[in-house]
Amino acid sequence: MVDSSGKKENRLCIVSLIGKSTLFEQQCNKSWKLNQLIQMPSFKEHSIIDNEDDFEYYYDHLNNTIYVHLRSFHDTYQLLHLIDNINDDTSIKNFAQLWENKQANFIKKSLICFLLSHIIIISHSSHTFDLNYLRFFRIIELLRHKTKPAILETIRSLNLFKETDIYMNDGRLCVPRALFIFENHHHKGTDIPGGGDRDDDQKLINMAHNLEDIIFNALRCSYIISNQINSALFTIAHKQPFVFIHRCYKESSSLGQTQKLLGILQGFVKQTKDSSSNSNLFNRSNTHQQDDAYAFKRFLFRHIEEALTDGWSNDGISGGARSESSSFELCIYPIWINLFNSIRELFETIPATNKIMRQAFGMLRANIDPDGKLNETRCKKYLPMAIKYYEDGLPSRYTRLFHEQRLQATIEFFATYARGSSYKRYVQQLIEQCTRLWHDGRQLCEAISLTGNPCKNELHRVLGEEDSSDSINLAHLPVRAHNSKIQLMAASNCGQILQEREDPFDLKEANYDFYQDVNKMLSVKPIYFEFPIFRGTITSTEIRAFNNNPKNELKLSKPSEDLSGASELSQSKSITLYSPVPDDEQQALDNITGDKLDRHNSVTCANDEQPIPSTTEYLDGMTHSDSPPGLLPRYSSWSLCCIGRASDYIPAKGLQQPGFLTNLNHLIPWDINPHNNQTSTTNAAGGGAAQYHQQRTTATRSYKNNRRGAASSSIWDVTIRVYIGCEYECPRGHRFMCSSPNHVIRVGPNGIVKDDGAKLVRSDMPLYTPCSCRILSTGARVWAQLMRAFVVTPSSSTPIQCVLHPQVVPAGPNSPTFFPSYTQPIHLTEDSIWVLRFPFIYHDGEKPLYRPQNEDDLAQCLVLRDLFSWTNKS
Repeated sequence: MVDSSGKKENRLCIVSLIGKSTLFEQQCNKSWKLNQLIQMPSFKEHSIIDNEDDFEYYYDHLNNTIYVHLRSFHDTYQLLHLIDNINDDTSIKNFAQLWENKQANFIKKSLICFLLSHIIIISHSSHTFDLNYLRFFRIIELLRHKTKPAILETIRSLNLFKETDIYMNDGRLCVPRALFIFENHHHKGTDIPGGGDRDDDQKLINMAHNLEDIIFNALRCSYIISNQINSALFTIAHKQPFVFIHRCYKESSSLGQTQKLLGILQGFVKQTKDSSSNSNLFNRSNTHQQDDAYAFKRFLFRHIEEALTDGWSNDGISGGARSESSSFELCIYPIWINLFNSIRELFETIPATNKIMRQAFGMLRANIDPDGKLNETRCKKYLPMAIKYYEDGLPSRYTRLFHEQRLQATIEFFATYARGSSYKRYVQQLIEQCTRLWHDGRQLCEAISLTGNPCKNELHRVLGEEDSSDSINLAHLPVRAHNSKIQLMAASNCGQILQEREDPFDLKEANYDFYQDVNKMLSVKPIYFEFPIFRGTITSTEIRAFNNNPKNELKLSKPSEDLSGASELSQSKSITLYSPVPDDEQQALDNITGDKLDRHNSVTCANDEQPIPSTTEYLDGMTHSDSPPGLLPRYSSWSLCCIGRASDYIPAKGLQQPGFLTNLNHLIPWDINPHNNQTSTTNAAGGGAAQYHQQRTTATRSYKNNRRGAASSSIWDVTIRVYIGCEYECPRGHRFMCSSPNHVIRVGPNGIVKDDGAKLVRSDMPLYTPCSCRILSTGARVWAQLMRAFVVTPSSSTPIQCVLHPQVVPAGPNSPTFFPSYTQPIHLTEDSIWVLRFPFIYHDGEKPLYRPQNEDDLAQCLVLRDLFSWTNKS
C-alpha cells in the first residue's frame, strides 16, 4: 500500500522489515510492528498471498520514509496457508524441494532489501538471538558479490542518475544499518516477577544490552561486521542502541504452542481466518503495549533522522570514519521505484543469456541446505562406485532380464551409502548410465527361436525385416541372421543323412530349407510326393486367426515361386502316389478318420473332396483344423518320399541309416488279412488290426497249410505282411523306433522283432518321448520327437493298398490338429519303402507351439491313430 498524498520529490529513507513471526494469533504476522509504528493498519496482518514471497510497502510522506515489509514463509499465517495448500502444487516432488525453493526465494528478496534500504529491521519471534541468522547473512553476502556485475549493469541501463548526484557504484544505496527486534511473551493477566513497571522497564533495558553484546560478538567472530564498512553486508550502530524488545501478551489458551501446531493445523488456519476481521491493532489496550509503541517509535526514528542527515558516519567495530569509497545515497520516490522494480525483475526472472545470474543462483541453492549438499556429495561420490559394481563380472552380452536383475542389485548397493533428497535423482542417473552401458554393444538380440532359445548375437537387424516399423530406430544396427549358438543334429527327409543344423528362428527354415539343403547332398535322390502348395501370382493375404478373429491382412507379394521342391528333390521325377478311389470303396474311405478320433478334434474333408485352392490368398504357416479351407501354404512343412523298393529292406538288419541306437532300427511287421471284409472295413477306420490281432495265430497257420498244398486250406486265410515304424529323433541326433506309446521295439538276437504292428496301428502315439541320453550338467532327460513314419508296402500282386493319414495334436487338447495340405488319406504305391517326415516345428500362424513342460500336458501331445491303414484294391 502506498500513501499517495503529498509531494514525492524529497530524499527518502528506506526501512525494510524482514525476519520471523510468532506462532500466536495476534502476532502471527510481523507487520503489526509497522502498523503500530505508523498508527494505522497499512500492512495487512492476516491477508493471504498466493504468490511467492512478496513485498508490500508504505510511503510516509510526513517523515520522508518508505516502509517495506517482506512477506515470507517465516510469517506464521503465510506458512499455515502454504501447508494447507501444499497438495495443490503439482510441480513440487517432495517437501525438501519445496523448502529449498522457499528458502531460495526468501534469500533473493532479502538481498533486494539489503541493496535498496538504509535500515534493515530483523524481527525475532522470541527474546533470544537465532544463530541461524549468521549463516543467512553469509549466504546473502556471497550472493551479493556473485550478482554485483549484473546488478550494476541493470542500474546503468536505467539512465536514472544523469541529472542527479546519485552514483550507486557499489550496486546499492548504502551499507545498511541493521536493527534487531525481539519479543518477550507473557500470558495475559500476569506480571513479570519482581514488581512494578519501573523494574520491568529496567529488566528489558538490561536484556537489550545483553542481547547487543551477544549479537555484536557473534557477528564479529563470524566476520560479518568489521572495520571495512564499505565491504560489509550491513553495519550496526556504534554508540546507539540497535536492539529493541517488544512486550507481547497472549491468551492462556492460545493455540500458538509449537507442540500443538501440527495436530490442530487445519483448525488453526480456519480460526485465524474467522478471527482476522475482529483483530484490531487499536484493541491492544494494555498499557505496556502503548508504552512499547512510543518507545519503538523513538528507537527507530533516531536512526531514520541520522540517515536523512549525516548517514552512517561512525559505524563499525571501533566507530571509525566512513571510507571515502563507500557511498550513502538518498533518492527520491520515482527513482527508488524504478530501481526496485528493475532489480526485482532481475532476481525473479533469469534470462537464458544471463550467465552471471544462473551461476549465482546455482551457488545459492548449493549453500541453502548444508545437509542436502552433504547428501548430494555422498551420492556423487558413490555413483561411480555403483556403476563399477554393475560392471563387475559382466558378460560380453546379456539379456534384458539379466540387466534388470543386475540393475536392481546395483540400486540396493547404492542405497546402502546414498542418502537425502538427492537420492532419487542420482538413482535415476544410475539407471540411465547402466542402461546406456547395456545398450553400448552389450545388448543381446533376445529374439526367441522356434525351440524357445534366445538369440545370442548382439542387437541387430535381420535381412528382409528392414521395412519394419522400427527400421528408423534400428538403422545403425548391423544386418545378420539370428543365432542361438545351439547346434542340433537332425536327419534328412529320407533319414539317409544325419546333419548338424542351426537352431531355427524361421518356420520355413525349420520345416523346409534345412531339408532342401540336406537333400542336395544325396547321391541318389528319392522320389517325392508333391503336396499341394500356393502357386498364385496375384496379391496374397496373410491369414491369421480364423475362428475367433477372422481378419485378413492384405500384403503385396512377388509372383509366388514353386516352393514345393518336388521337381528338384526327385531329379525331375514327380509322381502321384494316390489313385482314384472306386465307388464301391467310397464308404470305407469316408470312415478313415473314424468315430474314435472325435475326442482328438480330427480333421475330415466333406465328401472326401480336396477343396479348390485359392489363387489369390495363401496361408501363412501350416494347415490345421482352425485354418480357412481352400488356402494353401507357400511351402510344405511335411515330406513324403520313396527311398527304394520293398526288397531293399532286410528285416533281420533293419534300416541301414545313421543315428539309430543299437537294435532300435527295425521296422515292425504288420500282418494283414486282405479277404476279411470286416477286418478291411474296420481297418480303414483304424480298428482292423485289433480284430486281426485276436486271430493272428489261426490265420498264419492256415496260410502255411495253404502253401503246403493242403486240400482243406482256404484262400481267405492268407495274410500279407507290411513293415511299419514310428521313428523318434532327439536334438542330439539319436534315433529309435517305438512299438507302442513310450515303449521302444524289442528285437531278438537273430534280428527278429518281437512286437506286433497291430498295437502300433491302433494306438495314439505320443509326439514326444524321453530319449536314453541325459543332460550331463543337470541330469535332466532329453526329449525325442516323432519325426518319421516308415512303410514298406507289399508287391503289386497283393489285393491291398497301404494308406497314410497323418494327424498331429502338438500341444494338448486345446491346440488345433495339424495335417498336410493334402487333406485326404494318401494311398501309397506298391513294392516300395515310403518315409513320411513330420514337421520339426508346429506353428498355428501366430506363434510356435512349444513342447509343454508339464508331463500331464505332454502326454496329450499325440500323433493320432489311423496313421497307418489299408484298403482293398478294386
